[in-house]
Amino acid sequence: MTRVKFYSNQQLSEIEKSINEFLKKEEVKQLINIKFSAGVKDGNNEYTALIIYEENMALGKEDPHMYE
Repeated sequence: MTRVKFYSNQQLSEIEKSINEFLKKEEVKQLINIKFSAGVKDGNNEYTALIIYEENMALGKEDPHMYE
């Protein structure tokens, strides 16, 4: 099943660390895409990332698309 994960932080190094930690998890079967943006709000940097990935179905967990 396709899923998304969203991260937002004012520190680029922190968002990078969060993304790397997330991609190590077993729930990520396949990376589809990462969207990244940077902006300035009230004089502060704001970094956001949206990760689109295919979820690794755990044993015993049914795929809802299987019966469609």
